[in-house]
Amino acid sequence: MRWLLSSMLSKPFTWLLHIALTIILVGACVTHFFGEQGEIHLRADQAKTINHKSEITLFLWDFQVVSDEHGNPVDYITDLRMLDRSRKPLIVDEGSIRMNKPLKYHGWRFCQSDYDSDQQGVVLAYNYDPWGIGITYTGYALLLVAMLAFFFQPHTRFRALMKQQHKWLMIGLGVVVVVLAFIMTKVVTPKPPLQPVLQTPLLGIHVSVIMLAYTLFAIIAINGIVGLCSRRHSARSYLYQLSIILLYPALFCLTAGIFIGAVWANMSWGRYWGWDPKETWALITMLVYTVLLHWPLIKKPTAISHQHLEKMFHLFSVIAFLFVLFTYFGVSYLLGGLHSYT
Repeated sequence: MRWLLSSMLSKPFTWLLHIALTIILVGACVTHFFGEQGEIHLRADQAKTINHKSEITLFLWDFQVVSDEHGNPVDYITDLRMLDRSRKPLIVDEGSIRMNKPLKYHGWRFCQSDYDSDQQGVVLAYNYDPWGIGITYTGYALLLVAMLAFFFQPHTRFRALMKQQHKWLMIGLGVVVVVLAFIMTKVVTPKPPLQPVLQTPLLGIHVSVIMLAYTLFAIIAINGIVGLCSRRHSARSYLYQLSIILLYPALFCLTAGIFIGAVWANMSWGRYWGWDPKETWALITMLVYTVLLHWPLIKKPTAISHQHLEKMFHLFSVIAFLFVLFTYFGVSYLLGGLHSYT
C-alpha cells in the first residue's frame, strides 16, 4: 500500500492516464447497456414515433441539399417538427439538423445519416445516452491532460532516456518528423470538393495528429530494421533507447487522433464508436504499440538478457508497423466502411 501511494505521488500523470482510460471504458459500458441508438426513416408529410423512456413523435417539415456554385453538395439541412408526449403541456417544437451539427432534444440527439434520391425523405440516426457520453468525454479530457503533462513529469523512463540523448540531435529529429508529418498530411488529406461530412476543422486536426503518429512509427520501424541488421551491440542499444523515446509521443498522438475521430463521429453519425473497420483497426494498432511501450517491463519477471530483449523489441517494432500499414491501406481498399473516402 505504501509503495502504491509513493508511486502515485511520484508519477501522478502516469496514474491519471490509466484512470482516464478506465473512465472511458466505463462510459462505453454505460452507453452500451443503458443508452439507445438506431435509425428512423421519415418521408415528407409523414410522422413517426420513437418509444423509449419518452415518446417522441417526429415530423419531416423540409429537407434540402445545399450546393456550392459548381453544384457540389456542401451541407444537408433537415427541418423537423417534434412532439414529446411524455411532457405536459403538449408543445410542438422546431429544430434543424445539419451535417456535423446534430439536433439535441430532451436528451435525444438526431444526426443526418442519409436521404432519399427524390429528396423527399431522410434517414436520421438517433441516440439517447444522457450519461454515457458525459462520462466518456470526461475520460477524454483527463486523458488529454495526462498525455500532455506526462512529458513534464520528472520521474519517468522517458525523462531518464531523454537526459542521455544529445539535445540538438533530438531537436533536429523533431523538426524532421514534423516536416515529414506535414508532407504526409498534405498528401493524404482529401482534396476539394469535400463531402459534407468532411467539411469541419476537425478534419485537419484529426489527419495531422494521426500522420504525426504514423511518421514516428515509421522511424521506429526503420530503427528496428537497422537494429536487427547491426552487429554492434552499442548501435543496437542506442536505437532501442531512441525508439522507446519516440514511442511515447507516437502512441499518445495515435490515441489522441482516435479520440478526436470519436468526437467527430459523435457529431456526424450520432455515436462516438461504431466498430467501423478503420476505427477497429486503429484501436488494434494502438493496443499493439501499447505492448511495445511496456516492453522494458518484460525483463523484470523473466531471465531474458537485455541484449536479447533489445533484439526482440526491434523485431516487434517492425511487425507492429505492419498493423499501421494495414490500418491505413488495407482497411481503406479491402474492408471499406465509413472511412472508405480516405
